[in-house]
Amino acid sequence: MQEPNYIIKICLLGEANVGKTSLVYRFIENKFRENYKSTLGVNLLKKDFKLKDYGDVSAQIWDLGGQESFKSLRKLYLEGANGALLVFDTTKKKTFEKLQDWIQDFKQARGDEPIVLIRNKIDLKDNTKVSDSEALELAESYDMKYISTSAKTGSNVEDAFIELTKVILNKNLNQ
Repeated sequence: MQEPNYIIKICLLGEANVGKTSLVYRFIENKFRENYKSTLGVNLLKKDFKLKDYGDVSAQIWDLGGQESFKSLRKLYLEGANGALLVFDTTKKKTFEKLQDWIQDFKQARGDEPIVLIRNKIDLKDNTKVSDSEALELAESYDMKYISTSAKTGSNVEDAFIELTKVILNKNLNQ
């Protein structure tokens, strides 16, 4: 790829084991592994892609560890972020309930930069603890876009990253 038209920084936020790393690897390599080790601190990845109507985009993806012990580092990791994917595990209600903390941390560090809410693990239909309507209600209350995904099947994963990228670029181009 030639010199990109845009370079953006995306952060993945959410509690430990919600599937952030699986989402990133599904997006970058279109692969899924059952057993990722928990991200310690931050995992930095990059994907270059063409986006219709925008040209070449280079996305720097910061996959933040979700453990409470890394909370003090969040502000540092969020520095310069153009947007975030906020991920929860639809089979674990607690990961949904903790989203307020993540939203607050992101807004303190990045103001009104865009966030897309991701309801992950939708392939586990029999274990769902958070409904689509609950997630949509939260997204609307914070003026976030909302997408349901499955890193395992690949369902809507690319759409989530592309949607956030478009929101970031539109926001920055219309300032």
